[in-house]
Amino acid sequence: NRLLSLEVERQNALFDYFYQTFLETIEHLKAKGKIEDGMEDLKASSVRMLESPQVFYTDALTGAQTIYYKLEITVPTRPAKFEEISQFDGVYFYENRSSGEFVAVRQTLAHTDPETGERYQMVSVSKPAGYNLIYIRESELDSRFKIVPKSRARAWWLTEQTKIPPTEQKTIHLLSGALLPIWKNLKKLQQTGLNIVRTTTDDGVRLVGVNIAAETIKEIRRTFGIWQCAAGTASEIIRAVREENEIVELLSEIRIRQTRFQGVSVIEICPSSYDQIRELRETALINIIQNSRNRFFLPEDEINALETLEKVLKQYPPKFLLKNEENGINAQNTPDLSINQTPVLLPDWLIDPSAEEIERI
Repeated sequence: NRLLSLEVERQNALFDYFYQTFLETIEHLKAKGKIEDGMEDLKASSVRMLESPQVFYTDALTGAQTIYYKLEITVPTRPAKFEEISQFDGVYFYENRSSGEFVAVRQTLAHTDPETGERYQMVSVSKPAGYNLIYIRESELDSRFKIVPKSRARAWWLTEQTKIPPTEQKTIHLLSGALLPIWKNLKKLQQTGLNIVRTTTDDGVRLVGVNIAAETIKEIRRTFGIWQCAAGTASEIIRAVREENEIVELLSEIRIRQTRFQGVSVIEICPSSYDQIRELRETALINIIQNSRNRFFLPEDEINALETLEKVLKQYPPKFLLKNEENGINAQNTPDLSINQTPVLLPDWLIDPSAEEIERI
C-alpha cells in the first residue's frame, strides 16, 4: 500500500531498480556457475562433430553407455559497440596500466564474504568483444586499471570493433546418454554448475547432454580411464593449446602451454634443464629473459609459429598419451587370467578345516 501511495514516477523508478537488480543477480550467478537454467538450447548457425563419438563409461548393471561428443559450433558475435555502451548510465572507461587496453566498467551488486564478513563491491567489465564478459571486485579494478575519459578510449575501441568477425567458432564438450551413474563424479570434477543442453547437428543428429568445461575434460578422462592420443603435428598442438587450453608434454619434460605475457595471449615452450635452454636458443623461438629466467614463445605469425614448432618437435617429439600410466579411478579394465598361471600356495592357517575339526569346534 505504501508503494501504491507513491507518485507514478517514483513507483516506476523503484520497479526499474528492482528489475535491474534482478538481472544483475542472474548474470552474476551465471558467471559464477551457481545457477541452473534447466535444459537450454545450444543456439548456433552451424553445429558439427569434430571427432567420432566415444564411449566414456558403460554401466555394469544396465549396459547403458555414456558417450562423449566433441562439437564445433558457429555462433554470431555480439560486440559491445562504443556508440551504445558509452550512452549507458553508470558506465565508465578504464585503461589497463600494463597493456594499455581499455574496458568499460559498471558497478553491479555489493556482496558479503560469508567467512570474514567483509563487504565488497563487484563490477562488470565489458570489452569490444562483448558485454559483461567478467565480474571482478572493485579493489582489483583499482589496482589494475585507471579511470580515463571516454574520448580517450574511443579511437582504440572503434579500431578493435572492426577486428571482430561476424561469427566465431567454439568447441563444445558434450556428455550424453547414461548420466545418472556418473553424476556424482561429474559434480566433483566440474567446478561450475552442470548445464543440460540440447542441439541438432548439421547432419540432423539430435543430442541432449551435459556441457562440460574444456579444462575439466582431461580430468574426466583420467577418472574414467580413457586413453587418448595426444596432438602429434605442429598444427594439432597449436590448436589443442589455443582452443582446448591443453598443456602438451614433450619428451625430456618440456611443456607447451598457453599463457599471457604483457597482456597478450601467447604460446610458451617451457624447458626443464639448462641444456634445453641452450638448444632452444638456436631455434627461431622468441627468447625473453624475465627476472633472470629464460622464457621461450612461439612467433605471433601463424606460418612462422608452425615452422618454429616443427623444428622443436624434431628434437623433442610429443608424448603420445594424455594420461599417465596409472589406471583411472573408475577404469573398466578387467585383466585376463592365464590358464598356465602358477597356483598360489596358501599357508596352513588359511586352508578350510576338516569336517572333524569343524565338529570339534
